[in-house]
Amino acid sequence: MSKLTRREFCGAVPLPLLAQSRKSARPNIIIFYVDELRATALKLYHPDGMETPNLARLASRSVQFNYAFTPHPLCLPARASLWTGQYPHTHGTRCNITREVTPALLRDGHETMVEVLHRAGYRTGIFGKNHCFTPAQLERWFDVDYSYPSNDPSVPGGLNKGLSAADMALVQKNRDWIKRQAGRFEVAPFPPEIFETHLANQRGMEFIEREAAKPFAAWISILAPHAPMEVPKEYAGVMPPKQAKLPPLRDGEIKSKNTRMQIYDYVMRGSEQPESYFRQFLSIYDDMVGFIDHELGRLMALLEQKGLIENTIVLFTADHGDFAGEHHQIYKCGSMVDAMVRIPFLISWPGRLQEGRREDALVNQVDIMPTLLDFCGLDVPKGVEGQRLPFRPGDARRSFVYSEYGAGEAEYTWEDARKTPWKNAGKSPNFKDTPLWQQLTRERSGHLRMIRTASHKFIRDSNGEIEFYDLAKDPNELDNAHGRPEYRSIEQELDGKLA
Repeated sequence: MSKLTRREFCGAVPLPLLAQSRKSARPNIIIFYVDELRATALKLYHPDGMETPNLARLASRSVQFNYAFTPHPLCLPARASLWTGQYPHTHGTRCNITREVTPALLRDGHETMVEVLHRAGYRTGIFGKNHCFTPAQLERWFDVDYSYPSNDPSVPGGLNKGLSAADMALVQKNRDWIKRQAGRFEVAPFPPEIFETHLANQRGMEFIEREAAKPFAAWISILAPHAPMEVPKEYAGVMPPKQAKLPPLRDGEIKSKNTRMQIYDYVMRGSEQPESYFRQFLSIYDDMVGFIDHELGRLMALLEQKGLIENTIVLFTADHGDFAGEHHQIYKCGSMVDAMVRIPFLISWPGRLQEGRREDALVNQVDIMPTLLDFCGLDVPKGVEGQRLPFRPGDARRSFVYSEYGAGEAEYTWEDARKTPWKNAGKSPNFKDTPLWQQLTRERSGHLRMIRTASHKFIRDSNGEIEFYDLAKDPNELDNAHGRPEYRSIEQELDGKLA
């Protein structure tokens, strides 16, 4: 693929896509990053999706990419790719946790976007879920650190710095309540102010107010709508269970998916769950998205109040998706269906980028780093695999996107799954009941790879299994068409791209 130089990229873009002047040489950057939000959960991307008025308002002043994808549908590898502009097989962070049950954090030796920004004089801050940087990297590259290292914001420090004793007591009560819920999807009897969704955004807003006179870069990293599935009552009821629209399903579909997904179905008993189970999940999931949207609205109001809109790039995206009822599953597993890999992706810079534009180009999260550094007038480090995002018809576009899963270790088999004494086998599923070593082994096993064009998807697993979808005829990926004579040539072409 051809790559534009910075001069070609920034200098060749005429009005109305880019204006000819801006307030300062270096724009501010806000990456508003959520966890486990599939694109089609939003009405911006699908007619049955959730109404998000503040995100819609941001979209009206943004370029919205309709077909954006994660390089890896797992938290830590995706985050490492965001900051390095590289695919997981290059930067080497290919799972969430190592065999020692410690985070498989970003390896040193890869120049990151925040490192470049910090060196250029940006004030940098991280707020919310980290799940990427080591403690030493946080200290080197971030001026302000309100992050936490796990999915548990009750750990010392992080977002809880500065909370009153009363609020800290509520945080702990909430964590205890979550444990008692045993994986259920519930409205939580606690105020929004002690939820990570609010705290991450609030700490980020305080940072922006303090640093408004300087170039700043803020990573506001929200855990929701990732589990635990809880929402404060103030944001509950937006989507009552009875009104939740379930995704389409084909009987027996799971048998045509890869072994990874079939084992996940066995673990979670997804195929056995009634509609009421998925309706309750979707109700809380959508309410959590509504809470996120409220916080985004507060952030945008602050930028308007401080007069920062025109010189601040705001990027909204997610690390990866969630089944959220698709294919009769919830949460995530080693699968390359769009529910896992297609993410929301909006970028706003009023006066510089065209507002309200919907772009159908195929883009990948690795494209964020080279694009933002170019906008800041900074050189893109060698080794970056992303390419600059296309903002006008003549810009370079991908003919396909790539995503992967697994760390190349021994294949996880049915024998491995069936010999495990599942605590809840045959009963109401609870992902927490899965033995930890089993979760980690499934994350690291083999290597699953995907090539997706605008019209077709080819998925090859290291165990030899293949999935193929004709997305024009089967946009919900319900029919694995691998091996049919009419698709032989296109399968061979896409398989060749993987090779």
